[in-house]
Amino acid sequence: MITFEAKPYVKVGGLGEVPPNLAVELARRGLEAVVVMPLHGAAVEPVEKASLKGRRILVASWQGVKYLLLGGEHLSKPGVYDPELMPAKVVEFARVLKDLLEHCETLGLRRPDVLHFHDWHSVYSLLQAKLTLGELGERAALVYHIHLLTMERVNESLLKEAGIDLSAEHTVTLGSKTLTVTVEEAVKMSKGLAERLGALESDVFVTVSESYLRMDKGCVLEALGYDLEPKGAVIYNGTDWRYERVLEEALSRHSARLGRAGKKPTRLELRRYLLLEALGLMPEGEPRVPDSSLERLLKDLYAPPFLPDGRVEPFRSDGPLVIMTGRVARQKGIDVLLDAIPLVLKRVGNAKFLFMLLPVWGGEEYFERLVETVRDYPDNVRVIFGIAPSVFKLAHVAADVFAAPSRWEPFGIMALESMASGTPVVASKVGGLREIVLDVRDHGASGTGLHVEPDDHYELAWALIDMLLVMEASNTGDRRLIDKIGDEKLRSLASEDLLLGAKVRESCIRRVETEFTWEKAAYRALSVYSRALGARS
Repeated sequence: MITFEAKPYVKVGGLGEVPPNLAVELARRGLEAVVVMPLHGAAVEPVEKASLKGRRILVASWQGVKYLLLGGEHLSKPGVYDPELMPAKVVEFARVLKDLLEHCETLGLRRPDVLHFHDWHSVYSLLQAKLTLGELGERAALVYHIHLLTMERVNESLLKEAGIDLSAEHTVTLGSKTLTVTVEEAVKMSKGLAERLGALESDVFVTVSESYLRMDKGCVLEALGYDLEPKGAVIYNGTDWRYERVLEEALSRHSARLGRAGKKPTRLELRRYLLLEALGLMPEGEPRVPDSSLERLLKDLYAPPFLPDGRVEPFRSDGPLVIMTGRVARQKGIDVLLDAIPLVLKRVGNAKFLFMLLPVWGGEEYFERLVETVRDYPDNVRVIFGIAPSVFKLAHVAADVFAAPSRWEPFGIMALESMASGTPVVASKVGGLREIVLDVRDHGASGTGLHVEPDDHYELAWALIDMLLVMEASNTGDRRLIDKIGDEKLRSLASEDLLLGAKVRESCIRRVETEFTWEKAAYRALSVYSRALGARS
């Protein structure tokens, strides 16, 4: 597994979940799985330290999987996706991978049968690996995995810096043809797009949902070229979240305050505790913003109900709770939800919105607006910028609705985490969200949320209002709430079954546990590997 991030050592977004969890499941099936990634300044307790041509390598282990964390001039620096460091990191990563493949035995490894590369940051490494193995007279099956399409351009100067000979001849497969081309010709065939080059050079390329591959506006095949379709495949992501484990972890952190030894608190009790107490009890050091530059930028914006260190004051009253998690990025539709909030509050005046967001470069334009929204609606909105373990899982098992208003979403692990916690999702009908979330209006009590059109804050607001009313009617037994539901079909379903919300919670949990486990993802990966190995031979 060749990746720029992977838990538990360095994790920024959903990508950080996939290589390690796939590797764990593959190892359980008898494969020797190894995760290779940059060190990125992570604090790691290695099982051993190694050196390769003067470069530091930390060898670590997580759940039976070996990690090789590669150090170097730039790879050791923090800032995983810092735009100023990215070109140098991509180049150095490719150069170190070449050394690694040439000297596997130094680290007690065989040369791999399969190399699985993740996202555009690994494309230069993919090409380097392909050429290096060719020079060694060997061949590995190459799989290229697109988690998020960025349309990054190939930089020939960086290819040269990575030690890649532009005149080197090698084979690529396109459609039914196997062609012998130079690297320079392959770049031209790729229209200068890094992700198309990765797909072209691989034996099989994969993405994370059928919708993202071929159905969405601007889908992968539309963006990169339908001539790649014969090489395309899908590996759904999974989650290791399970309701009882999430609840147990949340309770273990707060048992002293909750004070209900031997008896689990109700969902409403958890919500009330989160909103009125736990938000104000985050320990020092939370929330943690991994990037120090972004942390300084945010500190200049904080004002009540923010504290100077990014912690927040608790709410003064309880109410139906909407949560949202993810990176601060245009993709996530944070601004769409912010536009929807005033409309929701006109109908559900005591609704609460809790954003738990990871600041990343490129999302700076939303920081100030999020802070302003908190100041405008101090009784209804809180934003936590950064990592806050003390309340993260508690919020999931306390919430009534999860908002996923993404403009595009290849998969949507955050929706899986929400559903695994028994929280239905109001989601844009795009990418993986289209496939993960089953609309209650179509599936009844077997549904797991509601779909809305992306970029439509009016439709988002009405869906949030309706889903909150369904859940609150189920929570409280108050039938009067059902009459306020705007969607006729949903109102009819709730009228027939006052416990519709409770049944939807159960359906959320059941759907994740049966359809979206890492075990299921590993089976799909094994199928892809078999196909890639067949293409190799």
